[in-house]
Amino acid sequence: MAKNTKNLKVESKKTGTKKDVPKKILSKVEKKPSAKQTVKSAAKASAMPAIKASAKKSEKKPSIVAKGHLVSVEYIGTLDNGEEFDNSKNHGPIKFIVGGSQVIKGFNDAMVGMKLNDQKKLKIAKENAYGDINPALMHKVPLAKLPTELKDKVKVGGFLMLQSPVGQQIPAKVVSIDKENITLDMNHPLAGKNLTFDIKLVDISIPETHDCKDGDCKDGECGDNCNC
Repeated sequence: MAKNTKNLKVESKKTGTKKDVPKKILSKVEKKPSAKQTVKSAAKASAMPAIKASAKKSEKKPSIVAKGHLVSVEYIGTLDNGEEFDNSKNHGPIKFIVGGSQVIKGFNDAMVGMKLNDQKKLKIAKENAYGDINPALMHKVPLAKLPTELKDKVKVGGFLMLQSPVGQQIPAKVVSIDKENITLDMNHPLAGKNLTFDIKLVDISIPETHDCKDGDCKDGECGDNCNC
């Protein structure tokens, strides 16, 4: 059952944004959102931030991955039916600090004990990826709140881009449209699915501990090597 979101304010991408607005529809997404950040944690499943922790230049690189190490990983992601949903060849290896909250649990856990250039196939159950589809993330929005320029363009199966109070952009799938309302599914596109990754570890290092300046750390981007 869709949740009626009465306080959902909608604006087009050209208008300003306000932090006190819970969610806003910014624009139409013509195609399914890119799965570029599919290994990101479900709580932060928008754009992958740049890892702010850099490797220590003066220390010898570790030979085996342990919690707290900064790793760089190449990967190919597929579904149970063999469909490829992501490939690091399209955007480069993913970098993250092992043991932090920057990637989904199953991907994070698999890193410990790996050596440089090791390759591995990971089969990650949905419970350790993006979980089950959550009915509470189905929202019914009055068509009257849709920006005028989007009303004639929105179609079932398409996507709209929402913005959270902190500015995070979240794609929402259009599930249904009637005369008065549009129903949006804000679940992650990979929710409810088991994932398979073919991975290769291409770098291991010890990240520098750093002090964050105001605004540097958002949603756990800094991992565990931050003094903020």
